[in-house]
Amino acid sequence: MAHRTPSEPNHAAAHIPPFARPLAPYIRTRQETLRIRQALTIYLRSLITFADDDADRPDRHAQSHLSLCVPHEAVVDVKRTPPDVSGLRGEYLEALRANVAARKEYQSLCEGEASAPAPPTSETPKPDSTLELQAYLRLLRDRRQNSKLRVFQHHLQQIKARETVKPEDFERTDGKERLVVPEDWTQDEQSGGRPEADIEGLLHNLERAVVRAKSQLDREKRLFEELKARHDARENPDGIDPAVKLAALQRTRDELVQWRRWPPEEIPAEEIEESVRLLEEQKAQAMELYSDYVDARKRLLDAAARACQPIASASAKPPDRSPGPDKLITEPTPSLESLDALSFTSDVLLPLAKSQRALSLQKTYLAGLLGKEKSTTLRILNRLSDESHLLPEYPILARQPRFKHTATAAQKDPAKQDAVVSLAEAWAFASDAADSGNREFVEQKVLQGTETTEDAQQALQEIYGLLNQDLEETLREADGDGQGDNDIWASEARSIRSRTRANRSERRPKGPWSRLNGRIGVE
Repeated sequence: MAHRTPSEPNHAAAHIPPFARPLAPYIRTRQETLRIRQALTIYLRSLITFADDDADRPDRHAQSHLSLCVPHEAVVDVKRTPPDVSGLRGEYLEALRANVAARKEYQSLCEGEASAPAPPTSETPKPDSTLELQAYLRLLRDRRQNSKLRVFQHHLQQIKARETVKPEDFERTDGKERLVVPEDWTQDEQSGGRPEADIEGLLHNLERAVVRAKSQLDREKRLFEELKARHDARENPDGIDPAVKLAALQRTRDELVQWRRWPPEEIPAEEIEESVRLLEEQKAQAMELYSDYVDARKRLLDAAARACQPIASASAKPPDRSPGPDKLITEPTPSLESLDALSFTSDVLLPLAKSQRALSLQKTYLAGLLGKEKSTTLRILNRLSDESHLLPEYPILARQPRFKHTATAAQKDPAKQDAVVSLAEAWAFASDAADSGNREFVEQKVLQGTETTEDAQQALQEIYGLLNQDLEETLREADGDGQGDNDIWASEARSIRSRTRANRSERRPKGPWSRLNGRIGVE
C-alpha cells in the first residue's frame, strides 16, 4: 500500500469531528479500505488451489473479497496454513480444508456406488423392514398385555381359592411398604368366618397397584426421554450445522459492512403504525386465549371435584363390623364410583397434567431463548453505540447527568426502562436530530443562494443599464438561440420578430455614450 506524503492534502481528516481526531491515523478512506481488502484477499487466495485457474484469467477469484465466501466446487486443495495466520482467517482455512476433504470423500463414495454392479432383476423382492419391525413391536405389545392378564388371573384365582386371610398375604414384594390388616379380619379368621366384602377390597387394592405401576412407567419413560435429550445436547451443544452458522456469520458481516458504508433508510410512519397495530392485536388475541384457558381449567377442576365427592363421603363413614362368630354381614356391596374416579384420573387428569408440564417447559424454553436474544441484541447495540458518531453528537438531554434530577422529578411514576428500548430511543433521537440539522443546513444554504442570485440579478441589471442595453432582450435572444429549429412556423415567427427587433434597435441609438445629451455648456 502506498504511503501518503505529508504535503498531500488529507481530505478524509477534514471531515473528522474534533473528539475523533486521535483516531485519525486509524481511519481510512473507501479506496484505501478496498485496497487493503484486495491485498488480504490475494494473500488468502495464495493459500488456496482453485480448479479453474487458466492462463487467460489466472486471478478470476481474486476480484473481490466476497468471492471467497462461497467457493462452491472451485476449491481443489488448501495449502498448509502458515504459523502467522491465525484468528478468523485460520479458522476459515481449516473449515475450507475440512469442506474439501468431505467433498472428496463424498465424490469417492458416489463413484464407488456408481461403479458397483447393479443387482439382478430376477431376485425376489426383499420384504419391507418397516413392516417387519411394526409386526414385531405389535407382537411384543400383545405379549406384555398377555403376561399382565395372566398375572391378574393368577392372583384372582389365588384370592378366590384362599380360605383364610393372613397378614403375610398383604406384604408388598419390594419390602418398602406394608398394608395394615384390620383387627376385625384377624378376628374373623380366628372365628372361622369370612366377609364377602374382602374380595371387593382386594380388587380395589389391586386397581390402585395397577394405577401406581402405570404412573411409575410414565415417569420412567419421561426420565428416559430427558436423559436421551441431555445426551443429544451434549453431543451437539447448539444443534446447528457449521455450514449454516458460517453462512449466517457471513451474512451478518455483509449487512454490517453495508450498514457502515451507507446511512440507514428511514422507516416510514405507516409501517411503524402498522407494526404497532399488529402487536396490539396479537396481545389482545393472547389475552383472550389465556382467559379461555383459565375458564376451561376452572371448569375442569370443578368437574374433578364433583367426581371425587362420593369417594370422600364413602371413606368418611366406614362400615361397622360385628365381631360375632356366627353373625353374617348383610351390608350391600359398595358401588364402583371409586374405580370410575380412578379411570377419570388416568384418562383425563393425567394427560392434562402432562400437557400443563409441557406448556411450562415450553414457556421456560421460550423465556430463556428470548433472554438470550435480548442479551445478543443489547451487546450489538452497545458495540454499535461505541463505534457511532451520531450518539455523542446528538445525546438525549434528559439522560445527561446534569438533567437527571430534573427528569426524575418530572416523572410521577418512574419505572425501570428496558435497556434495548433506551438504546433504540437514543438511536431514533440521534437520527431525527441529525436529519433536522441537515435539513436546516440545506435550507440555510438555499436561502443564501437565493439571496446571492437576487443580488447578482440586480447588479447585472445595473450594468446593462449603464451600457444602455436591454437585459430582457438579451435573455430572450439567448432563450431563442437555445430552442430547436424543427418547427418551420416557429422559426419564421422568430425571424420576423428578430427583424422587427433589429429595425427598432437601429432607430434607437446604442452604446454607453448615447444617453449623453451633447449640449453641455452650449446654452
